[in-house]
Amino acid sequence: MSDSPVLDSPEAIDAHLTSSIERWERGRRGVRFVLCDGDDRVQVHCPVDDLPAELDPADCAQAVAIFANALAERTGDGSMLVVLTRPGSSAISDPDRIWFHAAYEVCAKVGVRLLGVHLVTPVDQRRILLDDAL
Repeated sequence: MSDSPVLDSPEAIDAHLTSSIERWERGRRGVRFVLCDGDDRVQVHCPVDDLPAELDPADCAQAVAIFANALAERTGDGSMLVVLTRPGSSAISDPDRIWFHAAYEVCAKVGVRLLGVHLVTPVDQRRILLDDAL
């Protein structure tokens, strides 16, 4: 996959999300795990669609763990980007916060570098920061 983008900066991540997530996907409630190699080169997107509006933190952590553990076992030095898609504005919601905390906690526990948690809506995209998730 030598032509795969390298997610080595906020600009590279934004450009990749803009080009890889179709307009119709942006309004669906889902999460996408972007698995990368040790050089942050995109290897595969793993989308999970049609999530419920109400989320259980344990379910989010379990979903993150499935992909983080697979990445840790496969490469040992890979990285992951977590991308939330949903309708509405880019204002951070409680479910966004749940995914943020689950992603950071699980990735730290299994030793996977997390490139961030991003929110993509029909009209906007942004990185979710710690201040947003408090």
